[in-house]
Amino acid sequence: MKLFTSKDNSLEKISSEPFRLEKDIQDLVEANTKMLFGLEFVSSEFIVDSFRLDTLCYDEENQSFIIIDYKRTKTSRLSIRATRIYPCY
Repeated sequence: MKLFTSKDNSLEKISSEPFRLEKDIQDLVEANTKMLFGLEFVSSEFIVDSFRLDTLCYDEENQSFIIIDYKRTKTSRLSIRATRIYPCY
């Protein structure tokens, strides 16, 4: 995906480099969950029974947990998937 910035009513292309490791983007996302998604960071590599959650966050507004999973695709692209877990009352 091409990224641009605006300057003096014109667009300038922003150069980018792909993340080499899932852990690189995971560290960056975890350090910036509030700014990126408005979420509170809870834990990295959180384990529940035999499941490992890459990143666990909390959404105060919706009072729900968010699980963020990072996966490298066959084409070496990195994808991020988020799943919201609503509380059961």
